[in-house]
Amino acid sequence: MAKETQLNKLKKGASTFNLIGEAKIKDFTFKLDIESQKSDWLYNQMNLGIDCGENGIIYADMMGGYGTERQNQLYVHGIKENENGRKQDDFQTKFTIDWEDRFDEEVLKTIGDMCFITVGIEKDENGKTVYKKFLSEYDAIQYIKDNLKDGTIVNVKGNLTYSLYNDTVQAQKKITSICLSKAEQTQFKATFTQMLLLDKDSVGKVDKETLTIPIYAKVLDYVKEFDKEIVKTTLPLAKTFNIKVTKEDADKVKKLLKFFKAKPKTITSLVVDGVFSRGEVNTTEVTEDDIPNDIKDLIELGYVDKEEVLNKIALANGGGNKPEQMIIISPHIKMVGDEVKTPTIERIIEAYTEDDLNIALILQTLNIEKKSEDVNTEEDIDKEDVINKAIEKIEDDSDDDNDDNWLKNL
Repeated sequence: MAKETQLNKLKKGASTFNLIGEAKIKDFTFKLDIESQKSDWLYNQMNLGIDCGENGIIYADMMGGYGTERQNQLYVHGIKENENGRKQDDFQTKFTIDWEDRFDEEVLKTIGDMCFITVGIEKDENGKTVYKKFLSEYDAIQYIKDNLKDGTIVNVKGNLTYSLYNDTVQAQKKITSICLSKAEQTQFKATFTQMLLLDKDSVGKVDKETLTIPIYAKVLDYVKEFDKEIVKTTLPLAKTFNIKVTKEDADKVKKLLKFFKAKPKTITSLVVDGVFSRGEVNTTEVTEDDIPNDIKDLIELGYVDKEEVLNKIALANGGGNKPEQMIIISPHIKMVGDEVKTPTIERIIEAYTEDDLNIALILQTLNIEKKSEDVNTEEDIDKEDVINKAIEKIEDDSDDDNDDNWLKNL
């Protein structure tokens, strides 16, 4: 049966974020030249909080490094001219450059713009923002630490990535650009654009305490390891988003929910715009007083790093805010057309089938390909074990309760 299954290739789609607000620099924001305990890897890490006003303090990350005992290379793509003579990224031309050449101006001219991390947090003598571009997060983090001041208003952009950790899907904000902003506090924001995969049961029932409607979606991302097995493929990961609702706008929300419904056995893709939210800002600082005494003893003995503990406390408590939520505002609208642009909702009604998102079938397909390349009985048995475990993890979609009357009961 597995050999007859033809699965459509999964494509990640839109997955970006934009934070505008005040940078919050703490003791745990930067970690420089950290030595990996497992290899020769030496890396820098940044966990930057942005005070986004009414949305709270939202954290975004950057991490990168190099191997001290190996020949390091950076993977990049090229640049080309389009029919209008303008330069654009050439994703078809992929190559590597040596780590030592990452600042070589002649080499950098051959690399597409989207390979770079853009940083603009300084001004020149004329008051104009100075923009610098880095191929490595390692260098960008060091520069940001040396030049970014606490309270500076910045515009941060990047990509959302999702990973499975202890059976929980985590969203991580990976920074690709951080620049100065002239925004007033009323213009602070914490927004995202994300492609969701929806089935017939994706719309949940209203939570009358929080006045939110859960949207049980799948997001796509590259996964290196699944159930302790190396898979290196794009998998659908379950992630819950929310839509806010009040008694006054119940009818309006009910019309909005039509975009989130799918036909049985099919998967609808829908790109949405939303906001990150931690509720009202709590300005309580995280200090050594927040560290339990037994952990302080471990710190004094040198077994635990103090800054790492403070970092974990801040993250676990949302930097002093409520747990972070991803609130959907509306479907994303893009302009399409060559001569005449037309606004269009990014929605494909039958983008995939249920089989395309079935993790067990995806892993079976990988197994078939592996068998055809390298016949190895032990590996095949191990893969079958992974498939069986994956089947156990697939959500039970047997509940076919499509009751829409809950809105009337608000």
